[in-house]
Amino acid sequence: MTFAHPRSPALLATVAFSVLACRGSAKEPPIAPLPAAVRVDAAPAEERPMPRSLPLTGSLVSNRQADVAANASGRVTRTFVERGAMVRAGDPLVQLDVRSAVIGEEEALGNLETAQAQRELAQAQCVRYQALFETGSISREQWDRFESQCRTSAASARVASARADLARKALADATVRAPFGGMVGERFVNVGEYVQPSSRVASLVELAPLRLQLTVPEVEAGRIAPQQAVTFEVQAFPGESFRATVAYVGPALRVATRDLVAEAVVPNADRRLRPGMFATAHLELPSEPAVAVPRSALRSDGTAARLFTVLDGRIEERIVQTGSERDGYVAVLDGLRAGERVVTRLTDQIRDGVPVQ
Repeated sequence: MTFAHPRSPALLATVAFSVLACRGSAKEPPIAPLPAAVRVDAAPAEERPMPRSLPLTGSLVSNRQADVAANASGRVTRTFVERGAMVRAGDPLVQLDVRSAVIGEEEALGNLETAQAQRELAQAQCVRYQALFETGSISREQWDRFESQCRTSAASARVASARADLARKALADATVRAPFGGMVGERFVNVGEYVQPSSRVASLVELAPLRLQLTVPEVEAGRIAPQQAVTFEVQAFPGESFRATVAYVGPALRVATRDLVAEAVVPNADRRLRPGMFATAHLELPSEPAVAVPRSALRSDGTAARLFTVLDGRIEERIVQTGSERDGYVAVLDGLRAGERVVTRLTDQIRDGVPVQ
């Protein structure tokens, strides 16, 4: 009995024939038919004056923020606010014990009445003594003495009036009031605590308006100026834009970071925005000509913008970089040249490679 060598020509031929037979028996995939030609609405891309913007980042800060001090000494007898409360300028925040202030005011007012009465009496005597001096009835020495008493009584009345004003102020300071309108960030004292004039009683943050603090790179520092418009977005309100106006531009760049700090005023009338929010901003610049297409010519999937051109009788899909929008047209910054024909009305039949009629 003889055996074929594993690498003999006969065995190799048999294996090759078997492989070809198997391949011949497998079904070949059908060739996809060519898509039918479609009719499209197309127009050449043209240059149009489009708004430009400079992308920046920044943070919202309060226009005014303060830790309100007691400005008086005393025991806290009442608190009027809690964290998050909205107050107007002059609203009470904390009440201190007013008994000492009331007693001090009464004493000062009594002293003022006495001093005023003594001044009026001295003035009346001075009028009489002046007449006597002018007629020679009293000597110069006597007149000088009476005139000095008149000046002293007038000065005493002024001192008493000043002390009365201080007593009124002490009584008024016993009620700690908001210096401006805003939201209470935190209350630092409770009933029963004893405070000094420098003690913090509450923190107050103004919410309308706010300031958008922008960081401008050195290379772009020459483009920003007061009265420029700014649009910005914050993560708390996705898809919503807010507007501001540049009001304050720093005089010099920061040495450590080589950037310029500018601030835009945000009206925030509804007080939805809060200090500390991070903002992605766009500084509006003068318009410049740019290739633009109708908004209807673009298709977006959330990550990229696409449009379709007509080239050599077929549709060609392109991923493009878009810019600003005006009057229904969108600027195309990259991926399209002026004059190229663009499909302006998109349907389900508009796909890459489809022939056009």
